[in-house]
Amino acid sequence: MRRHIKPAVVLTTLAALTLSAFGTGAADAAGTAGGTADSGSTSRAAADSFLWNHGTARVNKRIMERFTSEFLRTGDPALARKFISPDIVMHFGGRTQQGRDTYLGIVAANMKAFPDLRWTVEDMRAEGDTVAIRYTMTGTHMGPFAGVEATGRAIRAESMAFYRLAHGKIVEERAQLDMLSILQQMGAIPAA
Repeated sequence: MRRHIKPAVVLTTLAALTLSAFGTGAADAAGTAGGTADSGSTSRAAADSFLWNHGTARVNKRIMERFTSEFLRTGDPALARKFISPDIVMHFGGRTQQGRDTYLGIVAANMKAFPDLRWTVEDMRAEGDTVAIRYTMTGTHMGPFAGVEATGRAIRAESMAFYRLAHGKIVEERAQLDMLSILQQMGAIPAA
């Protein structure tokens, strides 16, 4: 039995190294490479499953590293086209919204409210087609936000988001921002 497992482990290791060396093209190949459907090998199916999940996760994490370092700093619509699907679905604040233009509108409104807005990635985890990111948001409240006029106060809040990617672009985002803390820091509601 060990003879069948060891080649699968070796194959898995080699494929993982190939994915890291060749990036996106290798990840695309990982989704289609492998044995035939009639191979009947349980260890081969497990290895293929591991390769797809690991390779996809690794590629998606790289995309999100670029998204957070390049796009979130600027909100540039040209960069948005590189990272965000035109049909993105967003879930946050108890609402569901759709479309890259809507996404860009939200980003622009946030940047107007907090011109020095910074999203610092505290942790990033990837599995399959999903990347989870824990952020710290900082900025100075200089424009309207959540119905509150500018206060000039500095804010700092935690946020978590789950991004689902397909074909190298974000197709869905589920985000949770600590709005209570932000509203308290802006003086909109009393601190507990």
